[in-house]
Amino acid sequence: MLRQAYNRLAPSAARAVAASKASAQRAAFATGPASGGAISDELLQKLGTMSTQTLIDGLWVMGWPTSHISGARPLQDGMKCVGRAVTVQFVPARPDIASDKPGGVDSPEYEAFEKVGPNEVIVLASVGPWESVGGDIKFLRLYQKQVAGLVTDGSVRDTNVLKEYGFPVFSYSTTPRQGPHAHQPWACDVVVNCGP
Repeated sequence: MLRQAYNRLAPSAARAVAASKASAQRAAFATGPASGGAISDELLQKLGTMSTQTLIDGLWVMGWPTSHISGARPLQDGMKCVGRAVTVQFVPARPDIASDKPGGVDSPEYEAFEKVGPNEVIVLASVGPWESVGGDIKFLRLYQKQVAGLVTDGSVRDTNVLKEYGFPVFSYSTTPRQGPHAHQPWACDVVVNCGP
């Protein structure tokens, strides 16, 4: 099976390495998808048939060695997700900036929730592995929008209800506490550092 995966990836990996070198000469920072374009639904379906290990190895060969979150675990066995990332950046809770953050439905996490659907994964970049990024009430909208999955380097709460929602959840841990005392959602669809 490993040989088959290698045989599938080797030709495209060689092309990807050459393209990666050329790309690195043109720019020092990531400015979007490595291919320079959008990821099609067809490509998402193909990626969904591959193992996580095969994808990580392929991304490593293409010059993306840290393309995964160390320590993120599925909420239940058998979970797998693939989709375009819609990101939410959390920042430490600070009284001096709290008034700058939009409230209610205008808050960045709810802005992000409205952008997701069956081909998107919500990626929540927490300020710490033990901090809650949300639970049943907040994530009800993700269930309604049939999100492809949720990934965070933080923790989630209300796990029994999240399991009932049925969408894949990958988090560092679970927690009973709320997150607002430690961090607040700050921006939607920005570059994030999700994971240690």
